[in-house]
Amino acid sequence: MIWSGFRPSDDACKYGYLVPANMYAVVILQYLEDLINHGLGDQSLLSTIVEIKDQVIQGIQESALTTVGDYQIFAYEVDGLGNYNLMDDANVPSLLSLPYLGYCSNEDELYVNTRRFILSDQNPYYYKGKFLSGIGSPHTPESYVWPIALSMEGLTSDSVAKQKVVLETIADNDGDTLHVHESIHVDDPKKFTRESFSWADMTYCQLFLNVFENQVK
Repeated sequence: MIWSGFRPSDDACKYGYLVPANMYAVVILQYLEDLINHGLGDQSLLSTIVEIKDQVIQGIQESALTTVGDYQIFAYEVDGLGNYNLMDDANVPSLLSLPYLGYCSNEDELYVNTRRFILSDQNPYYYKGKFLSGIGSPHTPESYVWPIALSMEGLTSDSVAKQKVVLETIADNDGDTLHVHESIHVDDPKKFTRESFSWADMTYCQLFLNVFENQVK
């Protein structure tokens, strides 16, 4: 696997092998492999790309899986020596975002199991309150949910009804600012970090376009 010092949130990793980042690397390496196979790259690079991709996949299979209760899930971080950090962070790449990134389908059994874990109180950064429930981050205060993670719940769901609920939830909790924030307190939408956050804007807009596209098909 590929070692990381920091998460997408800019927080330091607890363990150096950040599993969703490695999964995203597999997706990108597959893109490169496909480009070269279509004559759009240096053929001499192909064996190196395939070798790295296969090694990362093997590392994920051997080190990133653990058992919780009676089902297997992906860990968020591992050290390759048997230690696991069981959580998910709102920032992408995340475990929640794996189908969005193209690593697996949202019906993949391991993803379904992992999603069930991270969207529950078992994830130390999953918060529930009067107005919001969702994934937050150690990058922001406790009990603050990130609209990026809420949008990702919608973007990784096949349910248009679920996607509409997410859109309405984010819009209804803007703290009367008409902006999508970095994070929002679960019990008070007027408490938030970063009034305007373009990354959150982007994921919200993408979810809106997905809903619109499904409605006009």
